[in-house]
Amino acid sequence: MEFVTGYRAEVLDLAELLLGWHRRQAGGPRDGQRQRRQEGHVRRLPPDPALWLLHLLPNPRLALGLALPGGRQRGSVEPRGRLCGEDPLQLHDLQRAVTFLRLDEEDEGPETGQALLHMEHLLLVTDEHGTVMGLDFQLGAPPPATAPTPLEQLALSLLCHSMACPLGAGEPRRPRLLAVGDPALHKSLEPLLPRLGVRLSPGPMRGWGPKPTFTFPSMRVRACHVCKRHSFQGRLVPCQQCRAVLYCSERCRTADWARSPEDASHCSWCQRMAGYMSHARQLADLPFTFTAEVTSDGFNKEGFLASRGLTRGYWAHESMLVRAPDYGVGLGGRKDWRPIPVQSGNPFEALRPEGGAALSPTTPEPPAPRTYFSSWQEYYTWRGLPLGSPLAVLLTYPLSVYYIVTQLAPQHFPELNILNKQSLKIHIVETGKEFHMAPLFWELSVLLPHVALELLFIGGVLPPEADGQQVLLQRTETQEVRVWPGPAPKAKGGRGGLQLKFCVQPSPLLQSPKPDLVIGFNSGFALKDTWLSVLPRLQALRVPAYFTECSEYSCAVDEATVSMATGGSASPAHINPFRSPFRQAGIDNAMPWYSNAFIFHLLYKRGAGGARRPPGPAPPPAPSLASQGPEPSPARAHRKEKRQNRGGRRRK
Repeated sequence: MEFVTGYRAEVLDLAELLLGWHRRQAGGPRDGQRQRRQEGHVRRLPPDPALWLLHLLPNPRLALGLALPGGRQRGSVEPRGRLCGEDPLQLHDLQRAVTFLRLDEEDEGPETGQALLHMEHLLLVTDEHGTVMGLDFQLGAPPPATAPTPLEQLALSLLCHSMACPLGAGEPRRPRLLAVGDPALHKSLEPLLPRLGVRLSPGPMRGWGPKPTFTFPSMRVRACHVCKRHSFQGRLVPCQQCRAVLYCSERCRTADWARSPEDASHCSWCQRMAGYMSHARQLADLPFTFTAEVTSDGFNKEGFLASRGLTRGYWAHESMLVRAPDYGVGLGGRKDWRPIPVQSGNPFEALRPEGGAALSPTTPEPPAPRTYFSSWQEYYTWRGLPLGSPLAVLLTYPLSVYYIVTQLAPQHFPELNILNKQSLKIHIVETGKEFHMAPLFWELSVLLPHVALELLFIGGVLPPEADGQQVLLQRTETQEVRVWPGPAPKAKGGRGGLQLKFCVQPSPLLQSPKPDLVIGFNSGFALKDTWLSVLPRLQALRVPAYFTECSEYSCAVDEATVSMATGGSASPAHINPFRSPFRQAGIDNAMPWYSNAFIFHLLYKRGAGGARRPPGPAPPPAPSLASQGPEPSPARAHRKEKRQNRGGRRRK
C-alpha cells in the first residue's frame, strides 16, 4: 500500500488530471460516422436543469513547451504515458514534461526535446455553479502535417465529450440550455447544437470575462488506487470492509488484495484502515465557525480561499491556482529569493487577507507564567481572534512547535528542562512548505517572549540560494519587529528574539553545538531516501526529535522506516490539537488527511546508534490510536516496489 496524499504538490495532481482527460478526449471520433454515433449517444443522455456555459478565453502571451517522449500520435501534443507517478514530486519536476514561456519576454525556445506551442484560446465548459465539465485548447501553431481544426468543430467535440464524460465528475448528462461567451462562436454553433439536443441561448454572453473571484472548484478528482483511472472514466467504489480505498473494478480490488509482498497487500491493511476511518469525526472536531465546510469530504479549498480574499502573501502557497513564487514552473524560478522581507515592522503582514487587517506582532499581555495553551480555542481567545478567522491553516506550523516545546518534550524528556532554558536551538529537518512561511515562526517569540529562539531550516525544498543565509528578528521598544538581514549583531539589551538560519545540506546535524530539539513537518519517511541517512544521524545524537504526519497510516509507515534505518522505534501517534483545519482530499482513498494531524517522537535503541536491524521479521510496532490487527511492514514493501519500478515494472 502506498499513498502520497499530503506530500505531493496539488498542481501536479491537477496537471495529471487535465492531461488524462485531454488524452481521453483526443481519442474521440475521427470520422463523420463516429461523430454522428457520439452525437446520437449524447442526445439520449438525461437532461441537466442547470445552465451550461462555453467560455472562449484568449491567451496572447503564454506559450507551451511540451516534451514528447515516444513521439507524436496523429498530431496530438500530449506526451505518452503518465505525466506524474506516485512519488511525492515537487513542482520543479513538472518541467520534465512541460515548460511555460512568456512570448513577450522569451527570445529562446524551450529546452531540447520540447515542441513550442502557442495556445491561442482556452475553451472551458462549466455549469452555472462553476463546476468544470471539460476544457480544450486551440493551438495557434499546430504540429507539422496537420490542418488546424475549425473552432466550431473543436467546440462541438468538446461539448460532446463534456456531456458523455464530465471532468467535474457526476453522471453523464446534457444541458437543456447552453450559453456561449464569444459572439462569433455563438453564431457558428447555432446550426450545429440541435444535433446534440441542446438549445442555445438567444444571444451570446456579452462582456463576460474571468473575474478576480472566479476559481475552479475542487479539481482533485478521485482515481482508482490500482490502475489510477479517474472517476470520469468509470465508477469508483470503496472497499466494502474499510471504506478507505477506492477501486474502479473487481479486478483492481482483487489485485490489491493479492499484492506481493504480502505486507503490501490491502489484505494486511484493511482492518487497520477501518480504524483510521473511525477517527474522521475526532479529527474534524475543531472550534471554528467554518469547520463543517473545511473538514467535509468534498471541501472546495480554492473557492474558500478566493471568497475570503486569501490570495496574496503566505496564502498563495495554499492555492494551486494563485501563482505562488514556487509555482513559477519554467518562468525562471526565484532569482530574487530572500528568506524574509528585509524591512522591519510586522512579519505577519503577508498573513493579511485582501482588505483585512494584519495580525499584531505583539500582544498587550504575555501568557501567564507556566500557563500553556493546548487548543485552538484557548489560543484564539488569548490572541483576540474570532473563530471565523482561518489563520490556523498557516499558524499550524509555529503552534505545533510551541505545543511540542511546552507540553510534549517536558513530558517525554524531563531531564532536559527545556522550559527552564533561556535560549532554544531547534533544527527543522527536511524542510517543506513551512520554509516559505519562515517569518510566521515569530509567533513563537510572542508566545515565549523571554526565550531566545534559533531555528535552522535544513534540506528539503530549500533552494541553493538559501544556503548559509540568516536573519535576526527582535522586538523593539515601540513593540515593532526589527529585522537584521544576514549575520547581524544582536541589539544591546535585547532579550528573546528569533534567529532564522537556512542550510541546504543536512550536514549540520553532525556538527556542534547539538540542537536542543529536532522537528520535521509532514515527514513521510518512506517517500524520500534522504531519511535513511538523517534518521541514523538523529540516533547518534540522541537528541529529542518530533515529527508530524498527515494521517495515522503515515505514522505506521514512518515507524517501520525508523525500525529499518536505526533499529529504534517511534512513540504512539498523538493527535495534534494545533493541526490544520483544512482536510486534504485523497486521490485514491477516502481517509481523513490533515497537515500536521499527528505527532510522534523517536524512541532510540540502546547502545551504538545508527546500526541497521539484523535481517528477520520486523517486531510489532507501538500501538497507535487505532491499533487493530498485526502491523505490516510498509516501508520494506515500499522500497521493494521502488526497486522493481527501477527495473521497468509499472508501479501500482
